[in-house]
Amino acid sequence: MAKVDVIVIGAGAAGLSAAALLAKEGKRVTVVEAGAHLGGRGMAVPEEGFKLNLGGHLLEDPGSGITKVMSYVGKTLEHGAVSSDMPVWDHETNRWGSIRERYASDKRELKKVIAALEETPYEELDAWDDRPLRDWMAQHTSDRGVIELWELLSVLECMTDDWYDHSASDNLYVRKMHYGETRRAGYSFWPEQGWDGLFADLRDAVVEHGGEVLMNTPAEQVIIEDGVVRGVRLGRDKVLPNEIFEGEVLEADCVISTLPVWNVLRVVPESALPDWYAGQIKHLAQDHLRISWVGLYMATREEVHALDPREIATWLHAPTSRISGFCFNQAAMDPSTAPEGVNLIVAGGIIPGGRARDLDYLERTFALFEDDLKTMYPGLEATYWRRRHLVHDPSFGVIQKPGLVGTFRPHWRAPNVEGLYFASETFRSRGIGVDRAARAGLTVVEDYLGRRLDGGFGWRY
Repeated sequence: MAKVDVIVIGAGAAGLSAAALLAKEGKRVTVVEAGAHLGGRGMAVPEEGFKLNLGGHLLEDPGSGITKVMSYVGKTLEHGAVSSDMPVWDHETNRWGSIRERYASDKRELKKVIAALEETPYEELDAWDDRPLRDWMAQHTSDRGVIELWELLSVLECMTDDWYDHSASDNLYVRKMHYGETRRAGYSFWPEQGWDGLFADLRDAVVEHGGEVLMNTPAEQVIIEDGVVRGVRLGRDKVLPNEIFEGEVLEADCVISTLPVWNVLRVVPESALPDWYAGQIKHLAQDHLRISWVGLYMATREEVHALDPREIATWLHAPTSRISGFCFNQAAMDPSTAPEGVNLIVAGGIIPGGRARDLDYLERTFALFEDDLKTMYPGLEATYWRRRHLVHDPSFGVIQKPGLVGTFRPHWRAPNVEGLYFASETFRSRGIGVDRAARAGLTVVEDYLGRRLDGGFGWRY
């Protein structure tokens, strides 16, 4: 195989963003993807007339992240249906209400907190990596409504199993970005071209600029000799199930892995990394530190929603399971994801990652959670089709609790190995979901190139 400049492992948001940017900058780049679908943990898969993701997804980018990445490489990310409000289930009164009701009494307190955040430089927020959001907010307000507003947003964005125990820094980075760019606390939308279309556009950008994307091509091992990257040994169809080290080697002086922390040491030789760095990776790879949730896709023919069909709803305590979670009508966001006239409801309930392999616990929790949804959404009694799913392996990411974010995560540039990078939102990165992954790809590309890209991008890490 011909030698290339950069090999990118993984065709998710981080990998395709990094590859498209590098190809645009004139680098010879090859993406290798083990699976048959683009998008990694954001993939969209057809199923019985529906399009289902590995978990419920909306995009949170006010315009300076993956939107700018796509624009830079010659593509357009159209912002589809936008959530501008948020229905909230009140577990004390057992009814839905708007999140606006939480702070409507005194907006001066909210404005005071926003002003304090806007006056704080991004780099100063790193000092809050090991402290919860409540600690930062307590400096600026005691208003319960304002505190609950931001904590309810953090349930959707960070999804820790203890809803009150979110990292201050990760929340504040995102909140500052949203207020600075959209003048609102949060901004989520459905990509107009759909998730499959979004990733297809990024793949096309790679190819149009001279790169290639190889599907069904697993990376078996990153080849490192004397502290320098030499390439990647690719997997192949095996005659014997225990064959090893028989694949072809694709040569390159740089490898960008987008594998999450729980998979990366299967491909990158641990012996090539300093023990303290490998230890950081292993620490974050523990089951109980994964963002995990029980999820349901449900189809009804009658419209089902809380206050508005095109809003994402949330709660801190479901009626009986007592877990926090979210729900939205995916078909209202994008009618092409369900048969005509069908409502496709997507819901998730956050669970401790350490319980995600306990089958008895999962069975009980799924049953309680499904009953909870029917209590909060009586129309779901008419559900005629459903699919349960567990977001754990693959997971949404590493849990965003104090001491597990920002500078506490492994750096994107591998120490002591020339040419090895990690563009993963489970390594050092900021943001939410797919946009966070794309920004991680951008950060690594700029580090590799040794310069900033002039594309009007927002903050990087």
